[in-house]
Amino acid sequence: MNILSNYKAVRKLVAPLLVLALLGTLITGYVGSVRAEEAPPVVLPRFNIPALSEAHIASPLPNVIVVATGGTLAGAARNGDKTNFQSYAAGTYPMADLVAQLPTHKTADVSTFQFGNKGSGSYLMQELYDLSLAVDAALEIYDSAVVTTGTDTMEEIAYFLDLTVRSEKPVVVTGAMRPWDVIGTDGPANLYQAIKVASSNKTKWFGTVLMLNDIIHAAREVTKSNSHRMDTFETPMFGVLGYVDDPAVRIYRLNARALKAGHADWATPFDLRKIAKTSLPAVEIAYNYQEAGGGAIRAMVEDGAKGIVTAGTGAGGISSKMSAARSEAIKKGVIFVTTTRTGSGTIYGGSNGIIAGDNLNPQHARIMLMLSLAFSSDFNTIKGWFETVGTQDITVEETEPPTWAPNSKLTSTTRTSSDITLQWPQAQDNVRIASYAIYKVGDSTPIAKVPASSTSYVVSNLSSGTLYSFVVKAIDGAGLESEELTAQFRTNDVSGNGSPTVTPPPAGEVTIQPGRAGVLGLNDEITVSVPSGATSEQMKLTIEKLLSTGDLVGPTDTLASPIFEVLKSISGNFLVPVSLSFKFDTSLVKEGQKASVFYYDEVTKKWVEMGGTASGNVITVQSDHFTKFAVFVVGDGAVPGVSLSDIGSHWAEAFIKEAVAAGFVKGYTDGTFRPNATVTREEFAVMLMGALRTEGAGADLAFSDKSSIRAWAQEAVAKAVKAGIISGYPDGTFKPGATITRSEMAGMLAKAMKLAPTTNAVTGFADNKDIPAWATGAVKAVADKGILTGRSGNKFAPKETATRAEAVTVMIKMLKAEK
Repeated sequence: MNILSNYKAVRKLVAPLLVLALLGTLITGYVGSVRAEEAPPVVLPRFNIPALSEAHIASPLPNVIVVATGGTLAGAARNGDKTNFQSYAAGTYPMADLVAQLPTHKTADVSTFQFGNKGSGSYLMQELYDLSLAVDAALEIYDSAVVTTGTDTMEEIAYFLDLTVRSEKPVVVTGAMRPWDVIGTDGPANLYQAIKVASSNKTKWFGTVLMLNDIIHAAREVTKSNSHRMDTFETPMFGVLGYVDDPAVRIYRLNARALKAGHADWATPFDLRKIAKTSLPAVEIAYNYQEAGGGAIRAMVEDGAKGIVTAGTGAGGISSKMSAARSEAIKKGVIFVTTTRTGSGTIYGGSNGIIAGDNLNPQHARIMLMLSLAFSSDFNTIKGWFETVGTQDITVEETEPPTWAPNSKLTSTTRTSSDITLQWPQAQDNVRIASYAIYKVGDSTPIAKVPASSTSYVVSNLSSGTLYSFVVKAIDGAGLESEELTAQFRTNDVSGNGSPTVTPPPAGEVTIQPGRAGVLGLNDEITVSVPSGATSEQMKLTIEKLLSTGDLVGPTDTLASPIFEVLKSISGNFLVPVSLSFKFDTSLVKEGQKASVFYYDEVTKKWVEMGGTASGNVITVQSDHFTKFAVFVVGDGAVPGVSLSDIGSHWAEAFIKEAVAAGFVKGYTDGTFRPNATVTREEFAVMLMGALRTEGAGADLAFSDKSSIRAWAQEAVAKAVKAGIISGYPDGTFKPGATITRSEMAGMLAKAMKLAPTTNAVTGFADNKDIPAWATGAVKAVADKGILTGRSGNKFAPKETATRAEAVTVMIKMLKAEK
């Protein structure tokens, strides 16, 4: 035996002992490090991974373990019909029997571990959590692993392993298109060749790869393309990694993970040992088609989806109805990823709750989003993971900080009494710009960081008539920062009638690059703001003011602005809604009336009301398409003498007036209350603690996302925590910007009123079974007091979000009940 053989023998003898010690330390150390107040200890599963045999310890060959999950490869033909490739029972034969039927392997010593034995589509995500940990446990002992699965969802299982297995050792996924015992089966050859790939060690640091039909694919990029053919797996756009030829394993290209070999960022953030399997959230896929409706997205949200991947047409486009449903879902905290249904292609941009899926197909993007949501609820963090871990772009070493082109300046396109829109040119870098950081001069912490695709940012909540100094820096992938772009801007003064003056943006026309943001105005009468990610194509945007209204305005219509035709050079709706702001004549709006934005439907030849949010003499709406727009004056049922313009005849009008008089809630600066708007968790905390008039200091906030709690809400949240009204989520977050559900509202009210929840309560609502178990007692307690009532059909609607009108109503009832 040579020196190399002696080394391998010693390594194999010591490996199992080291593994047992490491696993014990790992599990005990991790559980012990969890802070009790953040989350309960994670109980990790244990696996009976076979130890190396004496023969394998003595052998100079590498050792490969086959982790079996079943699938067609382990299938048996039904009724003994060896000629029927489609009628079989998947997951019938144990893997130990199948390996025993193979010729003795020339390149490896092979062991087996039977994780499961069923079709790939039958596995739950929580079982894949266990599978990943089982593979890592096996790789503590063995040199490499082959994972056998069914081919139906093989690409999803492989990508899940690629993102979660922590070991750098080779992991090769394989299976078969024909069951083991029929003529012409591909099972034995695929299993034998996969073992050959694993034992070659050529895919170490590649992450998980997939091998069928003698072809090696990267798990991130592979997809199943045919329901029956044995050459079904393909890698669109990029091509395969390599091939298996007798006797060679040949690799012809490296993937991005292999290029990070030995670096700290090779491992993904998704260490399953740090979360419980129950942390994997529901993530769904919504498929777009001609005139697709929004019902699928609404149903997914109703069913508890925390993330949704849209499989769009072309470069990710979805119908207007789906877009509207997506916008409503985003308001409820659901995160979206845009992909294409075409089978290949890259999606760029993304903003406002929408992440571009790069070239991930919908099923891969779903796995990526599910794992991201399991480890973070922060949109920017998840977006960053998609742009790095999910994108897997080849990176070149960063050597120089970003630079600005000569004469680059920080400018302001639009200013109001409370907002300043900053704009800057694209910076340059020897590799790539990763982001831009925006600061107030003198502050070490940035106001915000925006992705490289954005070259503008709106700084909000500023004081009117005040001079501010800002700094913008470009940051590259290595964290190197550019020189500063610095400028001073003053917010506008509020005019005597309370109407803010607006600094107009540039007029004319503008060309917006794919995925980029842009702003265009015409004089000071209209402003169109296109967010990043709204279009995946270059687009020219133009605005024309119609000098003649022609037949567009009837004799009884009151037009409060000119009619504008906004045009773009490309067809189709926007991927992300754009914002349009119009200046209108406030003198035309009489008591009991309001200004509202309309668009002109060229098919029906009618104006369609869009509504809008008015601030002084400027009204703003969002739209996913361009056409003719104008502001008209309409009646809104406002009652004379009521200071809030939008509560007249509303069912909660009396409660709203009482709440305003009590001082714990107020309207907006535009004179509206917006009774049907949803309420965030931090807003509800402010209302509730204001109603309770709690004195004294609050508790120190220990939420992991406490920096996201806005300054005006921090004191109320702290008091609510100290009073035991708020405890946060099991992952240690508070999620201040998430809309509060009716179940959560009931729970907080019950705690505020110190109502003891009834054990095993039955509420009497028609949808009692849909109320979460943790909230049922609280719902019954506040309902019995008459504080909280149901919605139509005697339904409580536990997952629906509470409105501002509902929030103030229950608080007034709570205060009266306590007297």
